[in-house]
Amino acid sequence: MMKVALLDDHALMREGLAALLESAVSGLTCLQCGTLEALLNILNSDAAPALVLLDLGLPDVQGIEALQRVRELDAAVPVMVVSADERPETVLACLDAGAAGFIPKTANFEQLLEQLSGALQGRIQLPAHLGLQLGALPSAPNFSDRQQEVLQLLLAGLSNKVMCRQLQMSESTLKTHLGVIFRKLGVSRRAEAMVVAMSLGLRMRLGAQASESGAAAATAQPG
Repeated sequence: MMKVALLDDHALMREGLAALLESAVSGLTCLQCGTLEALLNILNSDAAPALVLLDLGLPDVQGIEALQRVRELDAAVPVMVVSADERPETVLACLDAGAAGFIPKTANFEQLLEQLSGALQGRIQLPAHLGLQLGALPSAPNFSDRQQEVLQLLLAGLSNKVMCRQLQMSESTLKTHLGVIFRKLGVSRRAEAMVVAMSLGLRMRLGAQASESGAAAATAQPG
């Protein structure tokens, strides 16, 4: 059974999304939260989810600070932002702050379900037009086993500190691996890496598979 935490202060939207997901995805349980504090309590408990779906407009914290607060917990859970604010600068700021993707609330329910279902399968979800100017996309690069491990944690939006701890790696070694990964992807920052990874069909591992990535290779798989 997979658990997903759904953080949205609008009860109707939250309950509707939870019902939609649980009816569409077998074995899925949605843990509903109306405040950031409620989500942080869940993440600090034994009921930690495999994925967090987070709205940016909350009563107890505003904007990207909610995402930053989750990341301050050193939690390994990927966080997917679900928001009506889909301006390119907002999306890119979320990715650089550790989001594992961004799903616009402006999508209709059919599109939203498709994107959320894709997220539950580890597919990176981003708005179609980010206004991010990249060069020609590379062909699927070859990564070493260690680079694949680092890439998986990068796709999940984990901080360098958490990646170092999970991989039992020094910060300087991690930065070396990240530099190689960025170079192979033809990018220079996390947000660009996420865009290219989505274009290449790379996936992140969720749930039990994600927790194993610190001890064994977690290969980035094409979608």
